[in-house]
Amino acid sequence: MTHSKELIKQVVARFFPDGEVVHIEQCNGGHINQTYFVDCRITPSDMNRYVVQCLNRKVFPDLPGLMDNVLRVSEQMSVYAQEHNMNMTRSYLHFMRTVDGAPAIDDKELGFWRVYRYINNAVGKLVAESPLEAFKTAEAFGLFQGMLAGLTGPRLVETIPAFHDTRKRFERLERAASEDKLGRFEGAKDVYEAIMAIKPYALALQEAFEKGEIPERVVHNDAKLSNILLDINTGNAICVIDLDTCMPGLAGHDFGDMARSMSSQTPEDEEDLSKIKINFEIYESLIKGFLKGANGVLNTREVELLPDGGIAMTTEVAVRFLTDYFEGDVYFNIKYEGQNLRRSKSQLRLAQCMIEALPRLRKLVNSAK
Repeated sequence: MTHSKELIKQVVARFFPDGEVVHIEQCNGGHINQTYFVDCRITPSDMNRYVVQCLNRKVFPDLPGLMDNVLRVSEQMSVYAQEHNMNMTRSYLHFMRTVDGAPAIDDKELGFWRVYRYINNAVGKLVAESPLEAFKTAEAFGLFQGMLAGLTGPRLVETIPAFHDTRKRFERLERAASEDKLGRFEGAKDVYEAIMAIKPYALALQEAFEKGEIPERVVHNDAKLSNILLDINTGNAICVIDLDTCMPGLAGHDFGDMARSMSSQTPEDEEDLSKIKINFEIYESLIKGFLKGANGVLNTREVELLPDGGIAMTTEVAVRFLTDYFEGDVYFNIKYEGQNLRRSKSQLRLAQCMIEALPRLRKLVNSAK
């Protein structure tokens, strides 16, 4: 366990001073924050499970801003759920307050901690086992767009500035390749040149926004199957989780994340590039689910550009992997030498597959409207 049970009990006491911690279990699924499932008895007859998280200051330097985003998103989802007679205990995350009314503990010694209610009878998955599961996931992220379309007030904080600024991602890659601090460029020159060759396709979504054709929205920015809770009995999507990257962005970013992570069933660092193919049945399910969930919120151009979102996000990830390879593998964890280069090749090939299939993907979108 990363943190001691005594420390976790101290944290819980700041939220529930009269609560009795009965059980603590660490969740090993996340890569950024440290997460624990805690069973806490508030009264003799009231036992609840909570998710207790220590947030990563290195990844998110503005944690108060992040929590402000998360709370505003959660509260807007609550308003939407109430207006549309949705399940008020399972359709969004309920964040708890400390005894002082604060949304989190920000303590130099303890760290930055938050608590929210655990949702029972739910499961998260890493791989879609069927087109129906892909449909349900995309529907949930489409609904997420609908739920947040009415969010008012100031623009959300950019907790990771320029997170999906594809043009800036390319600029950083070009700098890393030019500096070539580790002498790795020659061995990856073919990958670099292939990535630069598809740059116009990767920038299509961002350029549409810059021309005013599509609006900025509140987006999840990490839209993948593992960030959806599914009901263990019905298989239906319950709610969207992991809201830390929620910030301004484009609807195509969220669809693109799903297309990248779910339309091909090969590993992210697949060595045999001939195995990387688009599962068109899954892809079509993603389109139909996303549009059904969004329920008319997206404008015509946003819908047309959904396949371009897939290309943008897949290429962007290829760019980030190759940039990290040139810079010395300082961002993404690697298990073996050259893994980031292999990852970049794999994502590049998937992006190329999407470009080659673009006419077919546009037809899928037109038929799903």
